[in-house]
Amino acid sequence: MGISTYEVMYIQALDNYPFNVEECIEKLQYVIAADDEHAGAHCLMGLIYEEQLKDYKQAEYYYRMALYLDRDYFPVYSHLAGLLINLGRLEEALAIIDAGLWAPGIDKASMFYYKGLLYEKFEMYATAIQYYTDAKKVCLNNSFMDTMDEHIKRVKTKKGMDKKSEKNKSDKKQEKKKKQESS
Repeated sequence: MGISTYEVMYIQALDNYPFNVEECIEKLQYVIAADDEHAGAHCLMGLIYEEQLKDYKQAEYYYRMALYLDRDYFPVYSHLAGLLINLGRLEEALAIIDAGLWAPGIDKASMFYYKGLLYEKFEMYATAIQYYTDAKKVCLNNSFMDTMDEHIKRVKTKKGMDKKSEKNKSDKKQEKKKKQESS
């Protein structure tokens, strides 16, 4: 059995993204019209809505549709998790990440990266550093490892800022207490 016409169109859509978005959309519309259960086409359409059109509601719709159609279509997990994190819907993102870690073929390094990002947004810096470190342990790419080092460095800086802020608050409380005692 050969590759169907709509599969060829999907491959062409992938090839066109992000350099020729108009052509990509045209191909995807054809694929979805021919096979409305094509998870990859829905995922790529979600990516277009997120990155090109900044229509996050539609992007989420297409990502969730891809996930509904094929729970094992692993690329959608990182896209949906990233979108939800950016929208501040951290609990939902955590559920998607945790589900994604069980998808066959998933890039666990990316999932740990998103988990680190999520905990960084929660301002749980030690946990974020741990997940960025976990991502480094399972990654197979030097560039990704360097990127995780940069994330860890940034989070450590934030962690230090929190400690300085807490110390300043404590110092101000002590000054205020001394002033009250001397009055």
